[in-house]
Amino acid sequence: MNTKKIIQHIQHTFNPQKEKMELKDEVVLKFLRVLENAREEELSCGEMYARLDQFVESEVQAKDADKITPLIQEHLDMCPECCEEYEALLAILKNTKEV
Repeated sequence: MNTKKIIQHIQHTFNPQKEKMELKDEVVLKFLRVLENAREEELSCGEMYARLDQFVESEVQAKDADKITPLIQEHLDMCPECCEEYEALLAILKNTKEV
């Protein structure tokens, strides 16, 4: 589904009586800019490391860590160095849990 269709679906969900309105590309681009500006601040590697232990422990305990702390998951998706650290810590905790 493309962005225009998503926005139209949202419009229809909140106001189903109105007929379908065609969105112009400029409107969609403005909407995306608003979303971009409203986005939470990204974590630095240092901030991510400070929260990584708790994040990994939540994962090992089968909690939805990525839903509880989505900024950490987002950072891990974009930062290979932090992702490597995360995977090492996760492996250690899983191995010690099995013992």
